Amino acid sequence: MPYKDVFCRRQAHCREQGKRWGQKVFKTRVVACSADEPGVPMSKNILIAFLICMFFSLFLDPYHQAHSQGWSDFAIRSLPDTSFTLVEIDKNGKKIRHFPYRDINGHIDIDQLICCLGTFGDETWVDHKHKEIARRHLEEHYYRFKLKQLKEEMKEPVNISEASLKELVRLPNIGPVLAVRIYEYRQTHGTFHDIEDIKKVEGIGPAIFAGIRYYIRVR
Repeated sequence: MPYKDVFCRRQAHCREQGKRWGQKVFKTRVVACSADEPGVPMSKNILIAFLICMFFSLFLDPYHQAHSQGWSDFAIRSLPDTSFTLVEIDKNGKKIRHFPYRDINGHIDIDQLICCLGTFGDETWVDHKHKEIARRHLEEHYYRFKLKQLKEEMKEPVNISEASLKELVRLPNIGPVLAVRIYEYRQTHGTFHDIEDIKKVEGIGPAIFAGIRYYIRVR
């Protein structure tokens, strides 16, 4: 197939994909498809077609579920599959990526790992068996982190108004689920004004508060 025909077909494919998603695609005048027609060099046209296709693949193709703590949607979409806990394929052949916890360089982000575990129950799965596989995978990394954390001495109370997720799980009886709830409470209501305000977080009652009250502060 002539090289010029390949390019024209790519442009037609991108326009068709745009119509299928109900999006407006900027019309690009086809140039250099004929050897006799002057216009933009072929390499530039191929680059334009490639960028349009990349736009659709990154922004218009919802193929992942992601709960994140501080990661933008663009950053998550840019991650490779290896950054996710597990990848499923649904009945329509759509790829669904679950729980990103490694950054683009492959390093584990502890706060994001804790966020994944704290929101694990909110995820939807194609195959229920994959849910347990993913849970065990995340918990294995979390337990390794906790073993290291337990060896470190807590030098001062945790500022619950500013603490990260990995600082919150240092507190007695505060695991990923409660840590995420504290974080989300701050996002909605702002910082805590008194340590007793933490009892307003769902799941933190008198017993848990009694165990952490001497390990927390608000300033």
